Amino acid sequence: MPQHQKVETRKFVKIGRPGYKVTKERDPNTGQQALLFQIDYPEIAPGVIPRHRVMSAYEQKVQQPDKAWQYLLFAAEPYETIGFKIPSREADKSEDKFWCFWNKETRQYFMQFAFKAEGLPPAPAAMIAPPPRPVFFNNY
Repeated sequence: MPQHQKVETRKFVKIGRPGYKVTKERDPNTGQQALLFQIDYPEIAPGVIPRHRVMSAYEQKVQQPDKAWQYLLFAAEPYETIGFKIPSREADKSEDKFWCFWNKETRQYFMQFAFKAEGLPPAPAAMIAPPPRPVFFNNY
């Protein structure tokens, strides 16, 4: 019978929630809705890289489960894990629509994703300049 390896758990004292900024976006060409998350971790533990994951409404125990919602979680020690309630729609995971980036110098974690377009109306067209005014022969 194989012997199980014991994994040592790291222990950190939680220092509170990180700062964050969430920006709603819409692709002008496709009309896709997108979210950009910027999470600030100024006192992140050395060698730790922030992580994110999506949690279904049925995994969480804070609110009543609702299939219309899911939760996007961000975690990095020694900070508390933070979560955002987002619509339960499929994400467009193409390279230009879904990305994340950890900036070691500024200690900011960025994550952006777009929802797949599900019969959404296209974004409003850009305003077109009106036609030139007609030339009148009797200008006074």
